[in-house]
Amino acid sequence: MKTIESWHEEQFRTEIRARVVEALGKGADATRMASTLAASADNAQSFCVGRPYACAAGCPHCCVLNVAVLLPEATTIALWLRESLSGEELAGLQKRLGTHRSWARWMDDDERILKQMACPLLDQYGACSVHPVRPLACRAITSLDSQSCREAFRPTVTDEDRLVPADLFRKAVFDAAFTAVASALRQVGLDDRSIELGTGVLAFLEHPELVQAFLGGERMPQTLWL
Repeated sequence: MKTIESWHEEQFRTEIRARVVEALGKGADATRMASTLAASADNAQSFCVGRPYACAAGCPHCCVLNVAVLLPEATTIALWLRESLSGEELAGLQKRLGTHRSWARWMDDDERILKQMACPLLDQYGACSVHPVRPLACRAITSLDSQSCREAFRPTVTDEDRLVPADLFRKAVFDAAFTAVASALRQVGLDDRSIELGTGVLAFLEHPELVQAFLGGERMPQTLWL
């Protein structure tokens, strides 16, 4: 089992980047992209096995925060949803994503907490509906105390910092994986920019042709960020 002592950030970044470049260097399709992202997440997770955390399904307190995802993470989630949901379910989700984008896309984290702008990808029980393909940024965050989460994310106005004890090593590992994947995308000629989670997923659901455009090396239109 890998340990914190065996983790060296630059070496880790280099290994992740090399593996992604090798996987995507001769062309990318949706399946290869999804498996490459999953392998990168698994590699990061291998350093975090056995580390304590208080997070559990149905514990959505932090799922009001802004989440930045790489474009292929958004395409992978969108395609996974298309395969997993019925037409009626997908239409309902797109409506929720659109409403969330309209209300929350320019809010900072404090505004989102005050207005309880929960991630539209949560299910009716407060669990992540895309957990198998959740972004690296979501995997990076784990609380060590659920009560602290409940208190920190209460919708109250405060000048005090909202503090939650977290596994900073896990965050460092997954943040390094995120930047390494982005670097590899740039190296193989793919758009390496990030986008807000809900906004990105909705864009690729509404415009499925953009998935192939992205995989083909096209730069995504700036309107996605407006």
